[in-house]
Amino acid sequence: MMVVFYIAINALFWVAVHFASGYLVHLFPESLYRPDRFVFRPYRWEARGSIYRRYLKIHVWKDRLPEAGEFFSLHPFDKSHLSSFDKDYLSRFMLETCRAELAHLLPFLFYPLCLPWNPWPANLIMFFYAVIANVPFIIIQRYNRARLLALPIFTSQENLQNE
Repeated sequence: MMVVFYIAINALFWVAVHFASGYLVHLFPESLYRPDRFVFRPYRWEARGSIYRRYLKIHVWKDRLPEAGEFFSLHPFDKSHLSSFDKDYLSRFMLETCRAELAHLLPFLFYPLCLPWNPWPANLIMFFYAVIANVPFIIIQRYNRARLLALPIFTSQENLQNE
């Protein structure tokens, strides 16, 4: 009977964490969501997203995962596919990949809150849940953003700023 209790409490906890994270990221200023910021910047080892394609086969599975960019009506935006190649649209798309990445990073900050009521093996299960429920979405955002940053509209802008 206690197992059912732990499952119910943890399920409610994680539902609340995901909703809270999804809502909180809409309260932060949009200036936070820049692809050159520490958390969001591309790393050399990502090789402009090709590492995700080559080793994780992201192009095979990424479209099978749910897209919740329009769930909160504060800043609705569908990231399931590109609708335009307009610079403003692509910039917004990039901003939304940063917002979504943060929404999936925040649950790791909430994770320690579930430690006090869970016995040891459950703590490990909760950590694995956080990884499985968030890391694939973080990878998708990083992959999409790397691909956007490789577009000529952004690479030429970087070249102009560096001159």
